[in-house]
Amino acid sequence: MNNDANLLVQMLESMSGTKWLILGVLLLVLEVVTGTTYILWPAVAALIVGIIVFVLPLGWEMQFLLFFILSGVLLVLGHKFVRPKMKGGEPSDLNDRARSMVGMRVRAVADFDTGLGRVQVGDTQWRASIADGNPPAGAELRVVSVKGTTLQVEAV
Repeated sequence: MNNDANLLVQMLESMSGTKWLILGVLLLVLEVVTGTTYILWPAVAALIVGIIVFVLPLGWEMQFLLFFILSGVLLVLGHKFVRPKMKGGEPSDLNDRARSMVGMRVRAVADFDTGLGRVQVGDTQWRASIADGNPPAGAELRVVSVKGTTLQVEAV
């Protein structure tokens, strides 16, 4: 057990700027494979520590302390500010059929009665409601929003 501890301390003491840069690049490669952004921040921290160690000769204790502090700070900042920007602002309509129908022109299948009726969307009929009026069958309407399984429409 004591021999293992000595081996670990020797490995830690041998950390140089080059080894930190290699560790940073390996972590970047791992990040590219996983795509999570969680490995990105320790990779950046290792690269920063590598550059600092080239400029300032730090003991291995300070190197690891700096690495862990930078990793934690970058992880929190990256998760709060960078990750939301990487996801994009607007959600996609790809798997949300209801959202993709907003703005679509549709035809009334039958006369609307008290603001309720049915419209044809592609090969499917949907329940629809309109705020003002009762359009006749065949009237062209536009989908304004979707509430549950009812399309909110307006006259075109």
